[in-house]
Amino acid sequence: MMDASHEYWRMLVRSDAALPLFEAALAIAQDAYPRLPMLETLARVDGFALTLQRRFEGIAQQRTRVQMMREYFADELGFRGNVNDYYDPDNSYLNRVIERRVGIPISLAVLYMEISEQAGLPAVGLGFPGHFLVCHPLEHGATVVDVFAGARAVSTEELEDRLLPYASGDRERAQRLVLAHLQPVRPRDILVRMLRNLQTIYQQRDERDRLEAIQQRLGLLSTASATGSR
Repeated sequence: MMDASHEYWRMLVRSDAALPLFEAALAIAQDAYPRLPMLETLARVDGFALTLQRRFEGIAQQRTRVQMMREYFADELGFRGNVNDYYDPDNSYLNRVIERRVGIPISLAVLYMEISEQAGLPAVGLGFPGHFLVCHPLEHGATVVDVFAGARAVSTEELEDRLLPYASGDRERAQRLVLAHLQPVRPRDILVRMLRNLQTIYQQRDERDRLEAIQQRLGLLSTASATGSR
């Protein structure tokens, strides 16, 4: 029998057209934190975004807004990568990311994108191998941000360097791979990646109750995707 939190999850992920990524990602944490105050946490993030939105008033230059967003997220709010305990499950639970101000690339990216989008600055997720990134698609080019590394802007050359191992050291092939990896990741696929990160952790720890909850969410996500594609 499905509990209330998983029923809520099924409702959130039932349609790709209106999938609220941040809310669905936050809801994953209800498995570990059943008393998680969803509405309060959502309102807190809304407040982050509102502060930034007000600062954007009168700032038309998109690149300036990107810089403001990066500085606000990393320097003012203090979000950063958890380099000391990367495989702590709390790095994937957004309530704990917000409380502790640390996370892994994908959880930080989901939070970053939510704040940016609410403030009126478009942002999408990029599924780079082993390290999730964020991209701001601008009118003239794009800015790629590594939220794990202090929301630092990443140059095209650095993106190529990151992909060289996957291109057998061939620079031209790495350049082509960059273009392929600049395609936005669907919200549903981001949720799958977050859940699989937790699945791996709980498998290694042999925490069967938590693992079962994650697998149930993956199953619901897959079922909803199949239903929505008909």
